[in-house]
Amino acid sequence: MRRGYIFCIGLGILAAGCISTGPSKENLIARASVSRSSETTDSVALNSRIISTVRQQREDGRDYVIGAGDLLVISVLDLSEVEKVKVRVGAEGFIRLPLVNTVKVNGLTARQIESELAGLFGANYLHDPQVSVFIEEYRSQRVAVLGEVNKPGIYEVSDRRTLTDLLALAGGLTINADQIVYVIRKSAGATPDPSKSGELLKIDLEHLLDGLDPSLNVKVDSGDVISVPKSGEFLLGGAVKKPGPYPLKGKLTVDQAIYFGEALKEDADLTDIEVLRINGSKNEVFKINLNQLKQDGTPGLAIQKNDVVFVGTSGPKAVMYGAIDFFKTVIRFGVSAGAAL
Repeated sequence: MRRGYIFCIGLGILAAGCISTGPSKENLIARASVSRSSETTDSVALNSRIISTVRQQREDGRDYVIGAGDLLVISVLDLSEVEKVKVRVGAEGFIRLPLVNTVKVNGLTARQIESELAGLFGANYLHDPQVSVFIEEYRSQRVAVLGEVNKPGIYEVSDRRTLTDLLALAGGLTINADQIVYVIRKSAGATPDPSKSGELLKIDLEHLLDGLDPSLNVKVDSGDVISVPKSGEFLLGGAVKKPGPYPLKGKLTVDQAIYFGEALKEDADLTDIEVLRINGSKNEVFKINLNQLKQDGTPGLAIQKNDVVFVGTSGPKAVMYGAIDFFKTVIRFGVSAGAAL
């Protein structure tokens, strides 16, 4: 009887050394180009923060830049000739007013126009004139929101909006959206092809929604294109409790990536991690010792789209933890058998 138990334990230890750690590296590589993540938490949280940011905005038009097509209502206190005069900004950016003739207002805010007009009327007609400029109609602005949003398309707005306004109008981000958003902006007099003229703004939504830098929530101009790219994925396998594909959003290093699988298994070996990178028909393999990186104070390898991160196992640990599991099973079996007798 005793010899039988020893034999069973020996089999258990042998089996423990052969315990599978999930999909093989070969299977993970094959899945890298076709797998899709089912994670939705990140996009839901981002959309919630986008809506919250939009609600907190207080747009009163004072920093809006006047352009051709805007309709202004201008009044100068105690000057009957200029009392609630409505003027449309011309194609060249000028308005025509009584007493001062034409004034260029293109590119100015309402506050700046008030200061400009106060100087003009003050020079010949009034001491310290009180000028008010009200924007009655904003020029029609067409902005394209493309890519990973729920309602991509061309949006026509009647006032100047922020980036988060347009993302909210487009129904928020899809579950596949990256956290980096691009705004393609034409320069003055630029050709319609934004790749040939203009500027490209790269905006990290996480930083924007943290509220630490309000300038990231840029004002969108007519003709701008907002592009939300699709995020990549990386595959995690080996000695992790939940292997599989995970979304690659923002900056991610290998020492962060290994904990996406809920937790490491007990037999995980942090000195034996491989990152397999697929470059066309060529595969690169990076051998990583996280313990050494930590000791040297060196940052971990940055994960790229379609990388496969494989956490190796320690042979002695696998045998030890496999044996422990086997002992637990034997004890449970013995208790059950004793109860049956």
